[in-house]
Amino acid sequence: MRNSKKQIMISAIVMILGLSSFGFGQKEFINVDGKKMEIFIAGLENNKKDKPVIVFENGMATKLDKWKTIIEEVSKTSTVFSYNRPRIGESENDSLPPTTKHIVDNLRKMLLEKGFKPPYLLVAHSFGGAYIRSYASYYPDEIAGLIFVDPVDFTKKKGDGDLPYLEIGLTQHQIDSMFAKPYKKFVENLYADMPNFYVEEVKILRQLTKTEFEECDSIPLPDVPVHFIQAGGYPKNPEKRETIYDKVKLFRIDNNLKMKRWLALLNPLQYGKYFYCSNSGHYMQEDEPETIITSIKLALIDYDRIQKGKTIKE
Repeated sequence: MRNSKKQIMISAIVMILGLSSFGFGQKEFINVDGKKMEIFIAGLENNKKDKPVIVFENGMATKLDKWKTIIEEVSKTSTVFSYNRPRIGESENDSLPPTTKHIVDNLRKMLLEKGFKPPYLLVAHSFGGAYIRSYASYYPDEIAGLIFVDPVDFTKKKGDGDLPYLEIGLTQHQIDSMFAKPYKKFVENLYADMPNFYVEEVKILRQLTKTEFEECDSIPLPDVPVHFIQAGGYPKNPEKRETIYDKVKLFRIDNNLKMKRWLALLNPLQYGKYFYCSNSGHYMQEDEPETIITSIKLALIDYDRIQKGKTIKE
């Protein structure tokens, strides 16, 4: 009986404090334009004027839980903010398309509501990369650094998608045949079978692709620490459908082309860094958390260097 009462008391305390299942930090809900958004904050004791808050942006239709290992480590020395976009996890559906402007402004409202002032070190996985790149376009003065973890390729322009297939030896006619009606049917089935929170983000990705991600790179990257972390491991569970080309070879060619485009973005920057993880799959938070943690720590060191340089000049 005594143990039961003790367990009830512990459960009540946990509920009152709003502690998440992570075992550290605090899960909360914040109201954004009348809708409840799920957020997770850790390392509040490290919130200082000269230290940027580390903000995590999830991949497509994924929850903040993916960052657990990384958040636990970096929150030991920094304040961390993560959240779930509308429709995902316990965040409510705001009935609005998750455009880059909408998501960026939502995030900005939440950060300011919690008293976290810019600049921010933004860390994003996959599709989330389009959102933080857009943040840097809309509010360049609010960026302390950008870390892209195997991001959606927002540098891809018209015709770039055909390049790996051409390099592997396919003709333009073969490429067009593969991606005309079959792809349209694939998208129709996807919209019919997948949950709404996933479909809505796929729609935005398709819109961004059509406009060559113009919302993401309307202005050049700010000269802050910018890192790209690329996964080089071939998927462990690849598609089983037969193809007229070597899928592993195509994967390697496509990775090399992305690397060239991403390096071209970093070259003009003073504090650009590139990490290539040859054995990691796309979900690098699980396969290579140490690399992401290292990237964050290095970005913070470089941010400090920039600030000290400004102080000396003044």
